[in-house]
Amino acid sequence: MKNKWMVLLLILIVLTNSKPYPVHASPKGSVEECIKNPDKCEEPESLNKSQMENSRNESLSIGFFDVFKTIFALVFVIALLYFLLKFINKKSQSYQQNRIVQNLGGTALGGNRSIQIVKAGNRLLILGVGENVQLLREITNEQEQQEILTQYNEQLEGSIQSADVVTKVAANIKDMLKSKRDEKNPNTFEEHFKNEMDAIKKQRQNILKELQGKGHDEK
Repeated sequence: MKNKWMVLLLILIVLTNSKPYPVHASPKGSVEECIKNPDKCEEPESLNKSQMENSRNESLSIGFFDVFKTIFALVFVIALLYFLLKFINKKSQSYQQNRIVQNLGGTALGGNRSIQIVKAGNRLLILGVGENVQLLREITNEQEQQEILTQYNEQLEGSIQSADVVTKVAANIKDMLKSKRDEKNPNTFEEHFKNEMDAIKKQRQNILKELQGKGHDEK
């Protein structure tokens, strides 16, 4: 059973850590070739648009894949913990119910002393535990017995309800990520990419002018 959970966790780690890294080669030549043939360094308008569109689509597809992978990993872990916790609680509850003597709970009084409520068969006993065990009282009132047993069962089911709260939180996180992804405007990315390309183009032209000026000065 433990090996099965370990394999599932290893698969989850591999899925969450694998990430593609795109690499782009520069279509232009060196600076020396640009000086000799400036026309070759001019970027066609159609090429800029196609590169811009491809880069935008690639960025959006990678972002969607990352968000989907994160949501899937989160839901998988929460579901795994939920079913594991539910399974353990059921096993514990059935084991407690099949026992002749059950410890329903208690409280510490300090000095290694405590008061415990124990169910022995159909009897509920209040025991004082210290250097020895002493019977303090037996609960014979049926209504009081039912209240104690009901409270004990509610405490067992409380952990499962807490797992439901975690599931609701995960669903809220999923909706928040989805809304943020929908609010992204492709035009904003396109404008940002165009501004970056214009800045690179101006910087290249300035470098070419400086190199050409240095060439004339040397002559």
